[in-house]
Amino acid sequence: MYEYTDKILASLNKKFLRIFRKLKLLDFDELNVLNYVVAAYRKADKLAKKGYLDIALFAYLFAMEQAEEQGYTAEKQTKIDEDWILDMLEEEDFVTLYDYGNEWERKRQRLSEALAATTTPNKEIDKALKLAILQVSHYADKATAKAALQAFKDAGVKKVKWITERDDRVCEKCEPLDGKVFDIDAVPQLPQHWRCRCRLEIYDA
Repeated sequence: MYEYTDKILASLNKKFLRIFRKLKLLDFDELNVLNYVVAAYRKADKLAKKGYLDIALFAYLFAMEQAEEQGYTAEKQTKIDEDWILDMLEEEDFVTLYDYGNEWERKRQRLSEALAATTTPNKEIDKALKLAILQVSHYADKATAKAALQAFKDAGVKKVKWITERDDRVCEKCEPLDGKVFDIDAVPQLPQHWRCRCRLEIYDA
């Protein structure tokens, strides 16, 4: 399931790179920089939200197929659309500890201010790009996990098992959760941290 998320993220990363690379070609007068930075962040945000929707739709259908293969029949179907994505982005996120939209705007303002003051603009642009990709990657993972969990709920699944990647990169926070069974309405938040790749499996006792 996360393979598709990574595919979308790889595409977004390339598009973000092109957007931020164009900024390096500008004449660095204040008005020119301000206008382009605003436009760049708007374009990147629009692309990111489209990516989240693609990811969530795939994860929802993938998880619903898993449930159907195990004999569950969908009791309802949640509409995964732009409004669903916006609701997800407005939720309190205990990993990031910030509001998605406000943080995106804060990143834009920071880059505008940095470019107006710095003597090394390319360095500031590269830093801004990395921070933008980090934020987008986290919410892509969140869209994946949230949509999959919603599909399980819609299919009538009652219990799920927490599964880590079970490799040497599993963190101290997630390792104790591996193999634990939770009621569908009492699952700890996923992702648990930046670039968390834990997932849920249907549990039938």
